[in-house]
Amino acid sequence: MVNIDYIMDLLDWNNSIEKQEQGVKLAKNVKCINVFLQPGNRYYGKNVWDNCAKILSARSNEELSPYLIELMEWLQDMNWPGAFCILNRLKGMVNEQLFQHSYTICLKYAQALDDDVWESNLRMLKADS
Repeated sequence: MVNIDYIMDLLDWNNSIEKQEQGVKLAKNVKCINVFLQPGNRYYGKNVWDNCAKILSARSNEELSPYLIELMEWLQDMNWPGAFCILNRLKGMVNEQLFQHSYTICLKYAQALDDDVWESNLRMLKADS
């Protein structure tokens, strides 16, 4: 088994494409995918978010379903690395059973925070459906 810190180090966008691809490949074997949900510690930060979004987007709907709220939180700022990748992946889940519940929660949360940008970004999920 490969250490998650080793994988995260490889995912850093400052690495060569080859190293990043190696990290993405190794991440396919990681069962507990919550580690890829916008990791924010001081060592990785946003440097790994693009690759984390790619890793998560490659997972099945079933694997992602428990994390729909966290994935929708990624849409708070479309300038964040990986945001468009997550947006496109979530658009493919609009008809999933848990999607509407999570969507409603996040929409209400954005409205309660008076976060018009996040609310608008969330609405993009259903713009084409």
